[in-house]
Amino acid sequence: MTFKLITLNIEGNKHLHTVIPFLKKEKPDVLCLQEVYDSDFEKYKEASGLDGVFIPMFKGISRPTENTNPNVVQGIALLTNFPNNGIKATTYFGDENVPRFTTVAEIPRKLVYTTIEVDGEKFNVGTIHFTWTPDGEANDSQRKNFKELMKVLEQFDELILCGDFNAPRGKEIFKKFEQQFKDNVPLDVDTTLDLDMHRKAPLYYVVDTIFTTPAYKVSNVRVVDGVSDHKAVIGEVDKAL
Repeated sequence: MTFKLITLNIEGNKHLHTVIPFLKKEKPDVLCLQEVYDSDFEKYKEASGLDGVFIPMFKGISRPTENTNPNVVQGIALLTNFPNNGIKATTYFGDENVPRFTTVAEIPRKLVYTTIEVDGEKFNVGTIHFTWTPDGEANDSQRKNFKELMKVLEQFDELILCGDFNAPRGKEIFKKFEQQFKDNVPLDVDTTLDLDMHRKAPLYYVVDTIFTTPAYKVSNVRVVDGVSDHKAVIGEVDKAL
């Protein structure tokens, strides 16, 4: 019943030339993407061979280096062909009505989630693009949003939670997540930010991961560079013994 899960921050449309071949090669069973443009979503469905849902977060360009339509809608996507109970979203910070971008601090934050069925077993899967801070250090916005997110997660008895957490491993907010979940990125991995493709490289922060509660296990975890400004995190998910 093991299935392949990939989580990846794709940085809008900047890396289509590497993201699309990567998805075609890896053939994930569950795919979680952050910083997705609505205009590109069908390309990711086609490349991965998966169906799914794009969840909008805000309209407009969030940084000057983006080369796209100023009315683009940005958000998160979750894709899978496994039977599921529908892909849903809950806003744990900000405006639910897809506002126009003003500042990074005002970007709405959403949990995108579903329950999939694999060989008769059910798995709760969620993905987020958590609150960003400019220096990798926790601030009051992160602390507040973490508390609100935890309230939303109370609905799950068990959960696989993946994504870009914008909170480096070893620091305050990541440690808070570790109080609730197991981090499945190997300890010898020292960054999930691409050392060539990230605009502020080199940065040695593990901010992308696959978290799990005790009912699930993740094996053969790989962190793959050369795809986007963030590295892809790939794992094989199963029920724990």
